[in-house]
Amino acid sequence: MAQSNATQTFVCALTGTSPLTDPVVTPSGYICSRKLLLTKLAENGGSDPFDSSNNPRQLDESTLIELSTKDNGSNCVPPRPPTATSLPSLLGMVQNEFDAVLLELYDTRKALEETRRELSSALYQNDAAVRVVARIVKERDEARFKLEEFLSSDAVKQREMANNNNKVTEQQPQKRGREEEDSTEGGGATAKKAKTIDEEGAADALSRIPSSELSAMTSTWKILTKGRKAIAKLKRSEEEITKNEKILSDLAEGNEKKVNLGKSSAKAGVLCIKSVKSGDKEYIITGSHDKTAIVYNVTEGKIVTTLSGVSGAVNVVDAMVVDGSILVATGSADGMVTLCSVPLNGDDSSLLGSVELAKGIPVQVTIHPSSTGNDEARILVASSEGSIELYKSVSEELKLLSRLESEEGTKYTSGCLHPDGLIYIAGTVDGSLVIWDLKSSAAAGTMKVRIVVFYSDINEDTSKPYTFSQF
Repeated sequence: MAQSNATQTFVCALTGTSPLTDPVVTPSGYICSRKLLLTKLAENGGSDPFDSSNNPRQLDESTLIELSTKDNGSNCVPPRPPTATSLPSLLGMVQNEFDAVLLELYDTRKALEETRRELSSALYQNDAAVRVVARIVKERDEARFKLEEFLSSDAVKQREMANNNNKVTEQQPQKRGREEEDSTEGGGATAKKAKTIDEEGAADALSRIPSSELSAMTSTWKILTKGRKAIAKLKRSEEEITKNEKILSDLAEGNEKKVNLGKSSAKAGVLCIKSVKSGDKEYIITGSHDKTAIVYNVTEGKIVTTLSGVSGAVNVVDAMVVDGSILVATGSADGMVTLCSVPLNGDDSSLLGSVELAKGIPVQVTIHPSSTGNDEARILVASSEGSIELYKSVSEELKLLSRLESEEGTKYTSGCLHPDGLIYIAGTVDGSLVIWDLKSSAAAGTMKVRIVVFYSDINEDTSKPYTFSQF
């Protein structure tokens, strides 16, 4: 067979161009340019571009079969494509390439402009967000500063409003006279309206405990709560147990000491009693019908002082040892509440302040554990008319700081402060317990109490059965 001198050409299966200078065959039988096929494999991770299955085969350079374009050992010049055989065709190809470059340049510039616009918008939004955050931080700092100023001046405002309230009460008769004059002249309604607004403002100011006082009470609460839990875990020593057993045995044998306190020619009898300790000495404070409160030194067996100055029987009393003296708070049947300081070194006692309740009589007085001295003494008073009042000794006066009132018609008969100092419980005439949360200046709840009393008449007839009563 005669050998042909025709040049063999190959068409690339990827681009459709011909001739190829570096043809190769894939395992699937397609002829491609080696350079273009390797570039394609690098882009798709080595997958066969002609395999359309879900799991295409992997190709690499070693799996490709190279085709030879040489004839009898001489290089074959590939023929020109039909479109490149004349000058007009070449000019047309150049014009097409030029148009393609211009279009690509236009698309590139358009994409660049869009990217610049998006970047500018993102930068503007970022700058606006930074400005908003800066403004919010500034407003927060200003709010904190104003809050600190308000809290620091809250106590002063409360005192001023309390003083204004006291002045309004003292000038009430005079204002009534002025109101009558204004009413005759046609201005009585305006004066009465102004008076009502002042009274409502003073009542609202007294409905909450001032923040400065509440801060001191809360600090004491934290200390007492921690200490009380630690004390509750301790066990009594043998010495304390022996001492308590001796006291009980003395009482059983009738060897107890008897002291006559609170005698009066009209009516004798002790109405209330309180015991305090200072070091190794024990004191008891009593209130009685004779309108006095007596401080008695149990250790030495003598009366330290007798406190008087009220016109009614002393019904309730409380005491606490503070800074080398005993603070004694009393409440009498005439509605008076007094606070005295009794030095333990033998000096004369002094009156720190007294006040008359606006309504009712005191059924319980309690010195708050946050009291640290004569000028930092706080007392809580439960009134029979259903209110809890907080007083503080300031310049030898008892200033009203807060008045917590129950629902209208509530009558208190007793009261008690929690050892930690932030919960107050008041007993009512209907057998309920009103629980006050001093931290929020609000009633936390009400409990009903059911009491069963067992008693028997004292007489010589021991065969008489006991009587059971339920309330």
